[in-house]
Amino acid sequence: MKIVLAHGILGFGSGLLPFGINYFNGVKAILEQYGHDVFAPTVTPLGSLDVRSEQLARQIEAHWPGDSELAVIAHSMGGLDARRVIHRDPSVGKRIKNLVTIATPHFGSPVADAVLKGESSNIFAHIPRWLLATLMNHAGAMSDLTTRQELQDPDCDGVTYMEVTCDRKEEGWLEASPLFGLARAIGELCGPNDGMVPCKSACHASRKPIEEWCADHGEAIGWPSRYAGLAGMAAAWSPPDHHLQRYVALAERISALRSD
Repeated sequence: MKIVLAHGILGFGSGLLPFGINYFNGVKAILEQYGHDVFAPTVTPLGSLDVRSEQLARQIEAHWPGDSELAVIAHSMGGLDARRVIHRDPSVGKRIKNLVTIATPHFGSPVADAVLKGESSNIFAHIPRWLLATLMNHAGAMSDLTTRQELQDPDCDGVTYMEVTCDRKEEGWLEASPLFGLARAIGELCGPNDGMVPCKSACHASRKPIEEWCADHGEAIGWPSRYAGLAGMAAAWSPPDHHLQRYVALAERISALRSD
């Protein structure tokens, strides 16, 4: 099965960093071990939805020319990119038969709202300083991620859409992610979330998520930040097994749908 891994904002594809470090930590390698053909392209990290989706479509087309069927597993804004390709790009979109989105802000993120509103937002002070500085310099990209009532690119016939939501649960101070304070602040407004995306935004209003992961936005792609960052350093050398098995299970779910 041909699988595209579509990264989110501030992300990158495979082969960009040394030592085999990837945005989807260890996922490409483990899926290839199970016999899948995996492509992890790189699009502009802080580009607009139109720019990123066009880049995604052209890279898929160049990597896999022809009309073979594809599945996409996407994280965060990567899910919005993939939906736009399906909805607006006839040459590549018609080939995508399965889309799994993980912590994708289908209905926007309060973090984007906070960045654009500035200090008038209740959660502005909880956004990590490095992240805030980066996002404020790319306010144009943030406008595609603000909260909204409708999908920007509705479902299309012939595609199986599946969503995974993520919830950062409260835990002890030593194990807490740096995103936990932000998750708590967003939770006061929007309920369960992963520190970036509310669960209710990560799932289509007409269906339930196929899975609910206990993870923050980084843990969802295999980059935990607990224990003052030590967990992430360890993950660079050995991706967490439970994280890898989540993606193996997603691929198996897609394969099962195709064999029915």
